[in-house]
Amino acid sequence: MAAGFREYVQNAQDVRELLANFYGTPFVTQPVEADFTINTSAVGVLQLVLQRVGALVQNTGATNIYIGYSQAVSTSTGFKLSPGDRFREDWYYDGDLLMRQLYCVGDNSGGSVHVLERCLQGV
Repeated sequence: MAAGFREYVQNAQDVRELLANFYGTPFVTQPVEADFTINTSAVGVLQLVLQRVGALVQNTGATNIYIGYSQAVSTSTGFKLSPGDRFREDWYYDGDLLMRQLYCVGDNSGGSVHVLERCLQGV
């Protein structure tokens, strides 16, 4: 660990202060949560906000869910989320993919997902 980073950690009273010290400016994120029922037609599950810095989608139902960036996502083209599985995006690793709409479709009716988005807010 670089000496400068140690100073950021030792002098920070909380995570917001650590991030402000590290990046040179403060920022605050706001959680946005929603639940969606997923059937056999694609459903958009993320809000279209450019300020999103993280997203988590968890299959909370009993059926398989398939996710993708196209409204044409299907059970043969999407990424499979078995019951209990999660899909996560983060600005650091996923870049501008995080700014795109995400769609879910189920292999049966009555599926569900819980979505948590982290969006930048003013300080």
